[in-house]
Amino acid sequence: MTTPPLDPAKCERVPFTQHPGHDTMWSMARGADGHVYLGLCLEGSGGGVAQLYRYNVTARKLEHLLDMGEVTGEPADNGHAAQGKIHFSLCPVSDGTIYGATHCTTPPKGHKYWNPYGMWDDPFHSFRGAHIFHYDPRTGKAVDFGIIYPNEGLPYLLLDETRGRLYGITYPKAHFFRLNLACRDLVDYGRVSSWYPIAASFDTRGNLFLGDTNSRLLKYDVAQDRLVFFDSAPYSHPWNSSMRYSWLCNLDRADDGRIYGTHYMNDHVYRFDPEQETPVFEDLGPGLPDSPARQVRALVPDGHGHLYYVVMGNGNILVRYTIKTGEREVLGRLQVGGADFWSWLSVLDRDGNLYMMGPRNPMSLAIYRPKG
Repeated sequence: MTTPPLDPAKCERVPFTQHPGHDTMWSMARGADGHVYLGLCLEGSGGGVAQLYRYNVTARKLEHLLDMGEVTGEPADNGHAAQGKIHFSLCPVSDGTIYGATHCTTPPKGHKYWNPYGMWDDPFHSFRGAHIFHYDPRTGKAVDFGIIYPNEGLPYLLLDETRGRLYGITYPKAHFFRLNLACRDLVDYGRVSSWYPIAASFDTRGNLFLGDTNSRLLKYDVAQDRLVFFDSAPYSHPWNSSMRYSWLCNLDRADDGRIYGTHYMNDHVYRFDPEQETPVFEDLGPGLPDSPARQVRALVPDGHGHLYYVVMGNGNILVRYTIKTGEREVLGRLQVGGADFWSWLSVLDRDGNLYMMGPRNPMSLAIYRPKG
């Protein structure tokens, strides 16, 4: 049975007409001003730099904010692997500003492929290193803090505003580190995984939970200032019983205090209590028990006792999960403007509207408004 598409009266597709060649979006965040900030990326072809956008929720339009080639002083045609991505790194601050970082894997201009290992120290085509930046939308000005780790990308950046810290993870060496908000006083905790973690979430005390390449749970213990490696991992049999190259995805703390997540290799949803000394994963079963799928993505709590997530399989289906009862409500197949799409991540605005990466050609933002 085919799931009907989302109600078109509740959906909108907003194309990035200024940058039609960009092909993906790996970071989005709701700012303190209520608007949605977006990192537009290019990785399918060479020589493009990432763009910072804002979706103005009041005017209901996209606003271009920054060209990362201009911010970093590395234009798209400089010969090196481009500053082509803003990847899981937009960090809103309560004063309305926002931190972010660039990331690699976008080939140099004129090249179709690029490898971070093989081109690590190539004098012409290497990636020079990711930049951390700070942007103030009130003035339109950005501060470039420069390269923290030469030749490495920064796929993950997180903000602990209470302590005045940024946490990050490098690629390809997967070092976990912290900085102050002036991007000084670097503390490197070493390599945490054979490949970088792709999900992280704070608990209420400022501890940070993430996972390594083999689904193992890690915690940065803020009081002890150290990393703790647990033997805890979510259910993975029979898909990948060895748990090799199998990541925790979309870790998010919900309003019940527990951290919910998805898995790279299967369609199950799980949760754990971060207050436990050794957290135990509770398997909540498939995203849609009656419809086996490949994966679940774009999980986000709504702050009112529900989660949204996308079940990716025969058509990508948006689901609303009720935390208290475990009820799963099918909202419809991801389709907007007649085009099917998928999204790795999503974000909600203050009115409960859901934003996801939309269809390509050109790249677009998809918006689902539950109330119409």
